[in-house]
Amino acid sequence: MQKLRHTTNAVFVISLAVLLIAGIVFVAGQALALVTGQGGWLAVLNEAVKGPACIAASVCALAGFLLSYKTSAKQNNPQQEARTP
Repeated sequence: MQKLRHTTNAVFVISLAVLLIAGIVFVAGQALALVTGQGGWLAVLNEAVKGPACIAASVCALAGFLLSYKTSAKQNNPQQEARTP
């Protein structure tokens, strides 16, 4: 069970990194295209970057959802409180 959680966590982190990088490239590219007046760059960015960013966002959201339902062994077995007579 820990291996599944570790794998899901790795998928979450990797897809989050891809999503953030794609978002930065997308926004910076749009800003650069607007400043330089290159309307064609906007279409290229929309086709090349937007699709992978949306896929990475979906994978990241799904992995995050799965991680919210997976609990660690420590949370499943709470320690009993010491009772004093």
